[in-house]
Amino acid sequence: MTLSKDLSDKDLTFQCPSCSLTIVKKGSWVRTVSRFRCEKCLEEVRLPYGEKLAIFHRHKHLGRGGTSRR
Repeated sequence: MTLSKDLSDKDLTFQCPSCSLTIVKKGSWVRTVSRFRCEKCLEEVRLPYGEKLAIFHRHKHLGRGGTSRR
C-alpha cells in the first residue's frame, strides 16, 4: 500500500491520539503534513509515514471511482 494519489481529493478521517477528536482532511493534506496542532486540545500531533499508510489503507475503498466496497 502506498499513499495513493487516487485519494488526494477524498476526505480522510482519523483521530487525535490525545483527545480522540475526529479529524477530517483531504488525502493531499495527509500526504504532505508531518505534524499539526489539534483544534480541540491544542496538542502538537505527529503524523509519521506509518500512520499515514494506515489512514490511506482504511480509506482505500474511496479510490478509483469512489466505490464503497470494504
